[in-house]
Amino acid sequence: MTDEETVEVGEADTDHSSALGANASQAVRMGNSFEFARAVLGSPSTPAWLGWLDTLATRAFLPVTGVLWLGLVVCVLGGWLLPGIVLFLLAGLFDWVASRRFVRETLLLRRLGVAPHVRLAIRAILLCALLAATGHGPVVVGTASVALSLMLLEVVQWACTAWLASRQPALAYNPNGPQPDASVAYARAYAKSSYTSAETIVLGALLVAGVAVTATGILGGALAVVVWAVPLCVAAVVFAARHALSVRRLGSDAAVKRLQQALQADLDALAPVNVVYMSADAGQSLYILNQWVPALERLPQPGFVMVREASHLAPIMPTTLPVLYAPSTRHVEELCRPSLLVAYYLANAGKNVHLLREARIRHVFLNHGDSDKSTSANPVARVYDGVWVAGQAAIDRYEAAGISMPASQYAIIGRPQVESLRVGTDGNTEPPTILYAPTFEGYYEESNYSSLERMGPQMVRQILDTHPEARIIFKPHPASGVQRPGMIQARLDIVAMLAAAPGNHLYVGPDSALTLYECFDQAHVLISDISSVVTDFLYTERPLLTSNPRRLDRETYLQTFPTQAASYIVERDLDNLAAVLADALGPDSLRAQRLEMKKYVLGDLPAGPTAAFVAEAGRIAAEAAGHAASIVNEFRVKA
Repeated sequence: MTDEETVEVGEADTDHSSALGANASQAVRMGNSFEFARAVLGSPSTPAWLGWLDTLATRAFLPVTGVLWLGLVVCVLGGWLLPGIVLFLLAGLFDWVASRRFVRETLLLRRLGVAPHVRLAIRAILLCALLAATGHGPVVVGTASVALSLMLLEVVQWACTAWLASRQPALAYNPNGPQPDASVAYARAYAKSSYTSAETIVLGALLVAGVAVTATGILGGALAVVVWAVPLCVAAVVFAARHALSVRRLGSDAAVKRLQQALQADLDALAPVNVVYMSADAGQSLYILNQWVPALERLPQPGFVMVREASHLAPIMPTTLPVLYAPSTRHVEELCRPSLLVAYYLANAGKNVHLLREARIRHVFLNHGDSDKSTSANPVARVYDGVWVAGQAAIDRYEAAGISMPASQYAIIGRPQVESLRVGTDGNTEPPTILYAPTFEGYYEESNYSSLERMGPQMVRQILDTHPEARIIFKPHPASGVQRPGMIQARLDIVAMLAAAPGNHLYVGPDSALTLYECFDQAHVLISDISSVVTDFLYTERPLLTSNPRRLDRETYLQTFPTQAASYIVERDLDNLAAVLADALGPDSLRAQRLEMKKYVLGDLPAGPTAAFVAEAGRIAAEAAGHAASIVNEFRVKA
């Protein structure tokens, strides 16, 4: 059980300490080739008998590595040969396990330039110093030669990845599995530099064996060193050459062109009308793309998903839509097939311009949520041909922010994601369940609406003290902590608090199978911040408590966040929390206002939001077909 899973933190749970583990930190953003290998191949599994080492590497990589290296230094100073050889072996094995488990610290070290081959060099230097200090000159030469050969092997693998990534065509990715052969071939090539390869580990173990045999006098003399050093050096060079040749074949002009033409032929056979464009910060397809997948699958026009960053691949839910990984601008161009008419955007990302340049197709902004956040009234929206919103509140929000667009640019489609939610509390089981779902801190301080760091732990403590009968579900935004480390600590504090409290409380981590909407169905009351979580929960018609972490006066608060007029406002000092929570769980004096606000925010759509979405998609596709037919000169030379 880790803190990234759904964690039952009730009284009966005695093993909740893992919820406070190292995985609480956000994932480190890595290169596309690394992320692609991880998505296609998954994390390599270590042997079962090394399971304890897996756990230790995940929780304490830096301290244990530091102790092992310090031990090597002490052995050098003390001239202790055998303990030093053992420590060298343990340090290499520990580093291998940690790199294969994608431990956060190993990824950070990689980004800082201390990659696996650099750590190998440090360990080898310490071993050579130990051998020299104990008077084993020939063994030092052999050890240094093999270590350099192993470093050459890893550097060649690294360089091959860089070269291959620069030539890679667009590749298909199957969220349902298994993966296409071409994607597996590229992933395996990239994996060689993503973590310490098996060849390096085996040759390193043989190096330790050779050093132990010769340095301890079992087989002495320079000839004995030659017997193991030369074959190991040759093997390392052979492995490097074999990998380089394999990558050269995979990335040859003919092979790349063949894959490119095969993918384009598959696309042309599909004749896609729609493309869903996914570009955002690392891994955000988990909550940006996935919430739209079911609705997009309902569109009668064929389409596919174009993913620009490899970190988005692994989180994508199973889908019938083809998923194509297109990291380069040339890939975007190649995938814009003649049948393509409409592009749907889920976030305002910088890379959107790579597709927006295609004037032949219609560009529609769906966004990934609707709220009173400043990001929901972004002037960038003007670049799209269509801005499809949940309700009239979103249109008024743009206008109030001075972002004027023609009425024809808007379409009200509600929120298809919430259509299956249960309305009212019928079916909710006792005890009363309070869902606390704070938003993340945003990328700018002006868009930091989160209560998690400023109010979260104190608010949860007060609820536990005043409403011991209530059950709390804690589901923070998956991106919490990307800008402010205090958000991570607040999350850990709340998990620990819930674990220590009686009751069947629940923590829902980023990788939990339990979705936000499933949490909605269990909740009697929601406590959240200015975010689309509040907007979506309006559909259930159940009470909402919204935080005021910036201590705005009520007039300013409602002027800035007008759709919160139907919410109970929780002040920063929490003095009114008991009163508003009692009202929400009891008479619910804001119910009538909330029902009116639901129509204003989510639209009044008799046939439902999914039907509205499908109808608008048909309309924009027909309009796009007419637009494309009217173009007489694209000012481009066609290949």
